[in-house]
Amino acid sequence: MYEQHFGLKKRPFQAKATGAAVFVGPQTANTMAGLKKGLTSQDAVVTVSGPAGSGKTTLVARALAGLSDSHKTVRIGRIQLEGTDALEFLLDELGVAEPPRGTIRQFQALRARLSQLESEGTRVVVLIEDAMRSGAEAVSEIEALTAADAGDSGGAAMVLMGDDRLAAFCKDPQLARLEQRIRQRLQVSPLSAPELRGYLMHCFRLAGSDFEFVFDDRSAKLIHELSGGIPRIANNIAEAALSSAAATGSQKISAAQVADVAKDEFGLEVAEPPVASEPGPVVE
Repeated sequence: MYEQHFGLKKRPFQAKATGAAVFVGPQTANTMAGLKKGLTSQDAVVTVSGPAGSGKTTLVARALAGLSDSHKTVRIGRIQLEGTDALEFLLDELGVAEPPRGTIRQFQALRARLSQLESEGTRVVVLIEDAMRSGAEAVSEIEALTAADAGDSGGAAMVLMGDDRLAAFCKDPQLARLEQRIRQRLQVSPLSAPELRGYLMHCFRLAGSDFEFVFDDRSAKLIHELSGGIPRIANNIAEAALSSAAATGSQKISAAQVADVAKDEFGLEVAEPPVASEPGPVVE
């Protein structure tokens, strides 16, 4: 494994970064602040859109974790839901152990549970990780279940995530009421070159090393060009370069090596690939 070869305590790129492991650059900080501001209203809706791999899930999870212990997050993963599934799912996630039979009684049980949590000082946030995959019918159902005017409690907030088609999705006639509840529309963009360099350095520090000790000084800029600033793609390129270098015994990874790996393994190229410099020393 490349970790031992490069003296790393662990792999620098984790599937689910949490807490201090999350890189917070200028864009991330602004988006997190916008999310917290949007959720000040108890039944607010906030949308978070951006390209796949841009770090939306990690960013939102970090922001919600920072809301304080007074918030409870109900997470709906990347699944397709039928409208009737939403009510049963919320009841289960909110701890209603033996929900009554029948939609009307289940709805009353949900609102009673929301009211109870509210009286205890706990606000509920329903996070839908892929609103378009869940479907307009299910999202509309959740909106109806969580609206402040749907019962005695103040309802629950919603965070909708998706790619750049999310804004158009919210224009679906079924989601007219939800559209009126939206308080913030946040866009997560690819990282700039300086932000991506900071991100890579952050990941390597957590792994017990220095990105610029392992990669040459041209690599960060090249990884940004190849990945378009998308962290997930940058992770894949850097990790593939680490594995390739470990296999050949290289102690320092050049930009030319990064370019070769990106082309061979992912079909990614830049207009002017870097010229190979002297090869790095080989471990005996």
